[in-house]
Amino acid sequence: MANNNSKSLGPLRSEITFTLHTKYAHYLWMGRELKRDNKGNITISSILSVPNCLGLLSQIQRDASENDPYADDYLLQFEEKVIAYREEMQKLVQQVVDLYMDRLPENFEIERSANVTPVSYAIHINSQLGYQLLYLLGDYDGLARAAMIASHLALITRGDAQEWLEEGAKLIRQCFGVVEHYKHSGITRQDAAENNARYQAAIQRMGYELPPDVLSGELRAEFAPLIKNQRNYSENNDTDVQMNVAAQPNSDK
Repeated sequence: MANNNSKSLGPLRSEITFTLHTKYAHYLWMGRELKRDNKGNITISSILSVPNCLGLLSQIQRDASENDPYADDYLLQFEEKVIAYREEMQKLVQQVVDLYMDRLPENFEIERSANVTPVSYAIHINSQLGYQLLYLLGDYDGLARAAMIASHLALITRGDAQEWLEEGAKLIRQCFGVVEHYKHSGITRQDAAENNARYQAAIQRMGYELPPDVLSGELRAEFAPLIKNQRNYSENNDTDVQMNVAAQPNSDK
């Protein structure tokens, strides 16, 4: 019998598809480019796209795995927001659902709305917090579906629906804001412990000092990656997943 102990197992893979049913969620996925007039003045501000945000999260996760305390701080801030905002988004969805219960006569039976030609994306993300962001966007897509149908059925006005949609979109944009201007610090916790020139330069570059519990590594995000020098070989292989978020919809959808 062949000895398989010498063979290395690769990382796990799974085919995952993320589907959007509303233009409102798709706008957030695509983001928005900054626009200027002929004098160079900004006329329309930019909005980060979901794929770009996922790319930044992937970079931050890699830096955190290299024992960069500033990257850990970014992950901690993002995690706090995305998890709290998922709860807020679900509350918004429930408010719209309650409207159906309160205002729709019992003679009506309505199935959950779905787009006849939804947009689907194949995704492979190496950041658990990236999936949390997609969960938040999926919740928003559900909010948009419920609000627009409620408006169509005259349960709420179009203006009411737009207010709900803007409130939900704001939560996602605020998550973007945490990582949008991320800068690589170029240090490790060892530099901080030595209080060397690299650490002092990083403080100037990043614009703030880290709290002691983050700097020591005592406080990290629940979904923070393992630090490389704390991994063993099998952990490193089992947790590596390639980043591959399609910028365009699946061609077979």
